[in-house]
Amino acid sequence: MKKLFFSILIILIASSYSSARIIDPKTGAEFRYKARLVEVAPVVDGFLDDPAWDDAISAALDHDVEEDRRWNESSDFKGTFAAVWRNASLYIGIELTDDQIEVTHEKVARQDRLEVYIDVGHSGQQSDLHRYTLPVGQDIVMAHQLSANWGNGGQSVELSFDLGRIPKKEDTISFGIYYYDVDGDRLNHQFRWGPTGQTEPNDALADLVFIANIKLSENQKAIQWGRIKQLY
Repeated sequence: MKKLFFSILIILIASSYSSARIIDPKTGAEFRYKARLVEVAPVVDGFLDDPAWDDAISAALDHDVEEDRRWNESSDFKGTFAAVWRNASLYIGIELTDDQIEVTHEKVARQDRLEVYIDVGHSGQQSDLHRYTLPVGQDIVMAHQLSANWGNGGQSVELSFDLGRIPKKEDTISFGIYYYDVDGDRLNHQFRWGPTGQTEPNDALADLVFIANIKLSENQKAIQWGRIKQLY
């Protein structure tokens, strides 16, 4: 009986930790990003000129991790991202403005780079298994699961990630995005998408929620309603 009690206790503790959320201390709101379903997937070519990005929700990489404060020095760095989905793929578009881009060093740790965490298992915690490192300017294809293409001289990038299945409306995964700004052969700043402060450990991941609110014309409704209906 005692062994069973401790087993249940361990499961409850693990469950509560994995379902932890990053909370904005100012608003008390859960920290989550809403990725919209789009009618036509963007072309992953590094240029954010696809109609899919027009109504996507833009979010800023404006939290200075080291100083734990909101970043306002846009002349040094500015970054925004958006995410959409179609079928079984998640698409992320990122725009960057960096006054010094370091791409020539042989060690990735001394290059400007993005780190993206995508955990479809929704553990809520960072893990090397779910981390994708994207050096600025380097196109990447990882075993058909993730592809990334850069454009605008390293100032924009588009990612495509295979989720493994078509998500339903309100399905949630764990997600995080960071930019490492290297100036003068050393890490100058690390930026992330996040609230000003946080009540969770630094290795916690926020939520990405799949939403579906496409506005269809009458003709599109007649053709596509059967397909859209499965999302509800």
